[in-house]
Amino acid sequence: MFEFAGHTLDIERGRLQRGGMEVSLRPKSFALLNYMLEHAGRVISKDELVEAIWPDISVSDDSLTQCMKDIRKALGPEGEGLIRTVMRRGYIIDEGKLRSHSQPVASTPVAPAISEKASVAVIPFDNLSDDPGQDYFANGIVEEIIAALSRLKWLFVAAYGSSATYKDQSFDAARIARELGVRYVLKGSVRKAGDRVRISGQLIDGSTGTQLWANRFDGNLEDIFDLQDRVTESVVGAIQPSILSAEVERSRRKRPESLDAYDFVLRAFPLVWSLDRQDNTLACGLLDQALAIEPTYALALSLKAWCLEQQAVYSWTDNPAEQREEGLRLAKRAVALNSDDPLVLAVLGAAHSFARDFEIAEAHLERARTLDPNSAWAWMRSGWLNVYREQTETAFQQFARFTRLSPIDPMNYICHIGIGAAHFVNGDYRQAIESTRKGLSQRPDAHWALRQLVSALALEGRMDEARRERENLIAAYPGLTIAKVSETLPFSENTLARIVDGLRAVGVPEF
Repeated sequence: MFEFAGHTLDIERGRLQRGGMEVSLRPKSFALLNYMLEHAGRVISKDELVEAIWPDISVSDDSLTQCMKDIRKALGPEGEGLIRTVMRRGYIIDEGKLRSHSQPVASTPVAPAISEKASVAVIPFDNLSDDPGQDYFANGIVEEIIAALSRLKWLFVAAYGSSATYKDQSFDAARIARELGVRYVLKGSVRKAGDRVRISGQLIDGSTGTQLWANRFDGNLEDIFDLQDRVTESVVGAIQPSILSAEVERSRRKRPESLDAYDFVLRAFPLVWSLDRQDNTLACGLLDQALAIEPTYALALSLKAWCLEQQAVYSWTDNPAEQREEGLRLAKRAVALNSDDPLVLAVLGAAHSFARDFEIAEAHLERARTLDPNSAWAWMRSGWLNVYREQTETAFQQFARFTRLSPIDPMNYICHIGIGAAHFVNGDYRQAIESTRKGLSQRPDAHWALRQLVSALALEGRMDEARRERENLIAAYPGLTIAKVSETLPFSENTLARIVDGLRAVGVPEF
């Protein structure tokens, strides 16, 4: 809830009030005002605003201008001076005019506007097998269906990170559709008994509660890919009957030859994305087993590459250069085997980012985004890439795109830390501290973010806080030195030099 210039913007209830009376404001104008208040105190470019408010359609500057007029008219004389136009740069909200901001967005997310494209969220399927340990198999089915649907450019698909948060919750299609900004919700179940598999599904129109489609598919375990494809085709047919089956065929990920290798990858998947050091080690072991069975399994190679890159950039290894080099090698091999899988391409882009091959990284990430415009992770990695190469306005837009695709993703903390890094690049240390701490409040064990937090605090002159956070950093990384930080972080020379200056100011040793 924001209070400013005699007004209250209630995010949860979607209301703008003045003196206890509701002020009429169109949904897009409300979303625009909300977004600007969230980012008060910095200049927001027109491109960033258009991307944040109209993420799925092309609009002219006139739409933005009209919404801005609506806001200024709604605020009236009391709101004069709240929003300033910065010539040739964008708009800024005068942070001094904000009286308070309670219930932060991090804890009470704003429901995104319903996508104007056809849109769907695939909720985790129930595991109806006798063995609860088969959850990973049901989750893998959902991952594959989302991957196929996401590559259909006419369809907006909520990212798996957000849809997965509804696991084990009571099913309420209307609420899920509203919270994720989609029209349709796909829910289902998987039963695996011996070598037999049954996949059931139902597609609900979240705006009406109408069931559009429901079916079940039975087969042997060796038919699992065919069963997944039949679910995908049925969902697409229910949403857009005119789509040719050839388009669905093109959306599929290249499948492995061995079901055993596939099983190991399904088990590794959640461990890879947990960004936890112990999980990373377990994931590497499972992926090694998959690759021992099928050495040319591109997805397994790519996930192993990302595990190694995590070890390098998050300081989980004593040999970051060696892990980074091996990760890049595996990522290149994966793309050589399968050059049209968006995830495989995005991992290679991330690996090149960490190697500071920024132009090559952008080429791979751009192709990943083109093949799968719904890949929230590709948009996030693109945001980080542009932080590294100091193109911060583009980074802000790409982080905003991630949030639109996956508004309640458990990995949102990485987005906040990335925004903090972008502010650090800009020399706005106060905002860097605020955004980084927001990320750490969601994931306190993301100790790697303390490197930029400690430095930002020192450069902002908040030395007592900087020294306290330095103790937390050293506790997480015993033996940390300036040399190790310089070897690990892929920022530009200018930014890295400032990070080092801040760390040096609080006594982090050189070697």
